[in-house]
Amino acid sequence: MKRKSAHEPKAKVMSAAEAWEDAQEVAQIMRRNVLSAEPTVGLRIPLSVFLSALDDLSREELVILRKRVNARLAA
Repeated sequence: MKRKSAHEPKAKVMSAAEAWEDAQEVAQIMRRNVLSAEPTVGLRIPLSVFLSALDDLSREELVILRKRVNARLAA
């Protein structure tokens, strides 16, 4: 059997149990990140980007957008 060593000579080689625990921690962090991720709209963009774009629209453009949104909601 071949002796294992760490990539860095002074580093400790993880056991299988330690590697498993480490993987579980990473998975838990990823799940938390997914749950706290920003909501998306149908364009698959962050909601903050959409809202920021709305801030740049003029009043007339917002009225047009409101009419389109109302029409979609009525459908």
